[in-house]
Amino acid sequence: MSQAPRYPQGDIGRLFIVLCISLMSNLSHAADAIGVLSVVIGSVTIEREDALLEARSKSEVFENDLIITGGKSRAQVLLLDQTAINISQNAELTLDKFVYGGDDDTVSLKVSKGTFRFISGKVADKTPEKVNVETPVATIGVRGTEFIGQIDAAESVIALFNGKIEVANDNYTQLVGVPGFGVTIDPVGLISPPVKLPIERLEALVDAVSTRKEVLDNETADAPEARKEEEDEDEKEDDEEGDSEEEGDSEEEGDSEEEGDSEEEGDGEEE
Repeated sequence: MSQAPRYPQGDIGRLFIVLCISLMSNLSHAADAIGVLSVVIGSVTIEREDALLEARSKSEVFENDLIITGGKSRAQVLLLDQTAINISQNAELTLDKFVYGGDDDTVSLKVSKGTFRFISGKVADKTPEKVNVETPVATIGVRGTEFIGQIDAAESVIALFNGKIEVANDNYTQLVGVPGFGVTIDPVGLISPPVKLPIERLEALVDAVSTRKEVLDNETADAPEARKEEEDEDEKEDDEEGDSEEEGDSEEEGDSEEEGDSEEEGDGEEE
């Protein structure tokens, strides 16, 4: 049987126990908080009701919070049941619903854009059917799981590292049960059969959510603002080229007129 690719687990594993203890301590006074932002790197904000808040490490998170990362930024959410979600730069994660410690335990999240890595917690151990991650192209049902996903307009991908996942939308359903395998989803929602993904692609997905300094240092900030600046620069260059061409045409027209005048003068002298 195929084995899961082994990747550095330091981003999540080294601090996991410490963060769990810290989480319980931090939330002892906030009954409605469902977890904390255990890692915050770069520009991370929390949209809560009508407010936009600057996120910091150990900031509390609540149901319906929208967590947004900017360019060259990262965030990790650690929920009370030890569910962990890492998100990449330029990502959006909504904490739709979280219930833990009762008869209706539920974890429901939504990733609207970016790359994300999900490690299930105690709710998935007890009631895996009550844990799901929604994306614009499919919903991932969790069966005691670690997986990674990337939402992209051209082609999205969901890859399994451990456990099992069910990837489904209105038209298709695929079960992925072999570590290192995954599915792709095209713009019209077609979910491919599970295939073994190239190690290079898996490593690129892991790097997209990595908090290692060497990865962040080499990352391009593909933020909307950066793309807009590039587009504006391209438009400026096109305008300058257009101006140069017009000037060139004007000079050529001027030379032609001068040549025409010279020829007429020559004809007059001959007469």
